[in-house]
Amino acid sequence: MTDDLHQSTSIYAAPVLPDGLMPLQADVSVPQTTALASSTGMLVTDTTIAEQMRHFPEEIYDLRPTSHLMRLMQALLGDSGVGQLRKRLLQAQIQALSTAGARFFDLDRFYGPLFNISRTAAEELPINPMESATATPAEWDAIEAADASFRDRMTALARAIALGGTVPGLQAAAEAVTGVECDVYESWAMIEAAKDPLASGHTWSSMEGTTWGAYEGQTWGVLEGLPFYGRSGTLTRSEVLVRVNKDYESSPSGRAARTSDEAALVRVLERLRPAGLLVTIDTQGASTLLQRQISAMVADSEHWEIATQVTPRRTAGAAPYPVSYGQQQAGISATARRVLPQPPMTTRLGDAWSYGTEVPSCRSYAVNPVDVTDFSQPGTVPDTVVATADQTIVWRDGTSTTYVASQGALDPLMALAARAGSEGILTAHPYSGDRRTVPTTD
Repeated sequence: MTDDLHQSTSIYAAPVLPDGLMPLQADVSVPQTTALASSTGMLVTDTTIAEQMRHFPEEIYDLRPTSHLMRLMQALLGDSGVGQLRKRLLQAQIQALSTAGARFFDLDRFYGPLFNISRTAAEELPINPMESATATPAEWDAIEAADASFRDRMTALARAIALGGTVPGLQAAAEAVTGVECDVYESWAMIEAAKDPLASGHTWSSMEGTTWGAYEGQTWGVLEGLPFYGRSGTLTRSEVLVRVNKDYESSPSGRAARTSDEAALVRVLERLRPAGLLVTIDTQGASTLLQRQISAMVADSEHWEIATQVTPRRTAGAAPYPVSYGQQQAGISATARRVLPQPPMTTRLGDAWSYGTEVPSCRSYAVNPVDVTDFSQPGTVPDTVVATADQTIVWRDGTSTTYVASQGALDPLMALAARAGSEGILTAHPYSGDRRTVPTTD
C-alpha cells in the first residue's frame, strides 16, 4: 500500500490576494499582506489648488493666495474651470453607487415608476435643483430635509422589497410608505381565532343616547361592533388587513394625509401582494406612541456658515444677483437687501475676510532699552523710543530691501482678489441640467 504524504499549507499558497487584477500584478513569490483589498467604483474626490501645485518650487514660484499664479490656477483648475467637470462626474458616480447618494428628482424618476410611490405634501420640492436654480442657505436646508425624508422612506422600501409578498414584507413596505408602525392581519387567522365570526355586535339600545359627535370620523363597521375581517364581507380567507397605527387630525390637512396614505399603500402593495390576495387598508388604528420633549442635544462637531447679504444698485436692466423662489414668494424685490442665493451643494465650512479697509495708516516704533538691571529702583532712566523702525533686510548678493511701516497693511484690492480666488468662493452648479428623456431607436 502506498502511503500518502501530507504537508502543511505554505504561507505562499494562502489565498490572501483577492480575485481580479491584483493577483496578476502582485509578485506571488513573496509574502503578501492580508490588508490588500480590491474594490470597484471607488470615489476620488478633488484636491485643493495648493495640493495640485505642490510640484512647483516655492523658491521660483509665488504660491501665496494673493499671487497672480495662484489666482489664475484657481480660475482654471477650480470650480470655475475644469473642476466643475470633476464635480459633476463625482456627483453622478455617488448617485449611481448607492441610494444615499441619490438626490432630488432622481429619486422620483427611479423609485417612483419602480415602486409606484410619490412624495408626500411635506416632501414636495418647491424648485427643481437640477436646473439653474439658486436658493438661500435656509431654503436649501428645508429642501434637503424634505428630500432626506423621501430618501429614507425609499431606502426602507427597498429593503422591504427583498422580503417579497410575505407578511413581514407587506408590513415593512407599509411602514416605509407611511413612516409609522403598521400591523398586518391575515383574515384566515382572525376567522380561526373567532368563536363565532357571525356574532352580532352593538345593538340599537346600547348605542341609544349617544350624540353624533362621538361617532364622527368612524366607519359603520366600527359602530356595528363586529370584528373586522376585511371589506369583502364574505369571510374570505384570502384577504390581508393592513392597519396604520397613526392618529390623523380631524382637520382638512389630517383628512388629506389619511387619503394620501391610503392611496400610496394601495399603489405600492398592489405591486407586492401575491396573486389572488385581497389587501384591505385600515386607517382607523390608534398610535401607541406618546410625544416627548427633547431632553438634550449633543453634537461631536460644529457647523457654521456665513450667509452673504447683498444690496444691489438700482440700475435699469437685468438684476445683477438672482432672486430665489422663496424670496419671490416673500415679496422681496431684486433691488432690496437680501441674502445672496447660491447653487445646491455649495456649502463651505468656513470663510475669511479682511479688515484692511478699516486701517487708515500704519506707524512703527522700536524700544531701545536702557542697560540697567533693575528698573524698579528710583532714579533709573526709562527706555527710549525710536520714532522710525523700518526693517531692512540684506540679501546674499549684497542688495537690501527696506520694509516701511506704510506697507504693513494689505492692499484692500489685493485682499479682495485673494478671497475671490480662494477655495469655495468660485463654485459651479453640480448639475449640467435636468434629466431629460432621450429618444432611442431599436
